[in-house]
Amino acid sequence: MAYRIAGVLFMVGLLAGCGYTRVPEERTDDGLVRVPSRASGGVYRDLDADFTPYKRLILEPPTVEFVAEWRKLHEKVTDADVARIRKEAVKLFQDEFRRELGKRGRYEFAEAPAPDVLLVVPRIVDLDILAPDGGTQVGERTYTPGPVKMQVTGELRDAASNKLLARIIIFEGQTRYGFDELRLANRSTNAHEMRLGFGKWSMMVREALNVAKATRGSLQ
Repeated sequence: MAYRIAGVLFMVGLLAGCGYTRVPEERTDDGLVRVPSRASGGVYRDLDADFTPYKRLILEPPTVEFVAEWRKLHEKVTDADVARIRKEAVKLFQDEFRRELGKRGRYEFAEAPAPDVLLVVPRIVDLDILAPDGGTQVGERTYTPGPVKMQVTGELRDAASNKLLARIIIFEGQTRYGFDELRLANRSTNAHEMRLGFGKWSMMVREALNVAKATRGSLQ
């Protein structure tokens, strides 16, 4: 018991310390309140919700939306390419989420709504892959000044009632690599950078759930 209490106190202390910021109350139109989180994203939560009963998750496949004008900027990209990228992004997302929430968070995955099940509804928006066709030609090498960029946002809902409980958002991908560096870009590097972003979002979900269960809104 002492070990479990110490773990909760460590998590609360971590949120109050390095890498986290406390912000003035920010309330969304649908009643969620922003709570302390990593500076790379935002966590909005129903402060009256009790997260302690939730032990299992249902993960909906994420929707994937590209940044405006992306197709016009990449005229060689075909409809088949877009379908492939979407399919690969969904698979990468699901793998990272299950690794983070299943293996590290020790949540089980459910097939149907129940009182102990959270429904996770993710979206990948403003996806910007600078070299979607990089490395597709034999002997070709493509370099880009910046990584894959995206916003990942997702809602956590009570699976039985569909009541909105939380929203987690991150923005991934700086404008340019450091020191104006150019880096090799191809399908493998694009997948790696997308995987990093999906992993960060999944980690924020796991942390947000840990904090919500440990504090019941006391950090607000």
